[in-house]
Amino acid sequence: MERQIATNRLQSDRLLKCGVQAESADMYINNYDELWAAPFKDCARKKEEGFAPAFSLSSLLSLLPKEIKIDGYAYRISIYFESPEEPVIGNQWCLYYKPVKYTEKSRIDDVAMYAENLLECTVLMAEYLYEHGYKLNESKE
Repeated sequence: MERQIATNRLQSDRLLKCGVQAESADMYINNYDELWAAPFKDCARKKEEGFAPAFSLSSLLSLLPKEIKIDGYAYRISIYFESPEEPVIGNQWCLYYKPVKYTEKSRIDDVAMYAENLLECTVLMAEYLYEHGYKLNESKE
């Protein structure tokens, strides 16, 4: 499993397409593909070719709503790692919205994203929420 501190260029591009503002990135990638732990908005050369925003896991998680409604039911965000022994989807992270109160109807509609990398899981969830009309949180400065 690849260790990753922040989003890569492709993941950042996908987030920008979801309406996430580049200026809200808490890191950036320079034209040599080096990751800098400084806010993108403070990068003096950010308009130069090759510079891109990057988002830490903490920054990404703060963009996701803590709770969403699906068919009138409240769902709360949760994260776990699926054991490698799990035969179907093992050895992956899962970021999902689980019902706050379980009912027969609410158990059917779990929204889950799986990936070997928690950053990728979070980007997938941001894309899902955006595509389904949910509003991502504004970044906190």
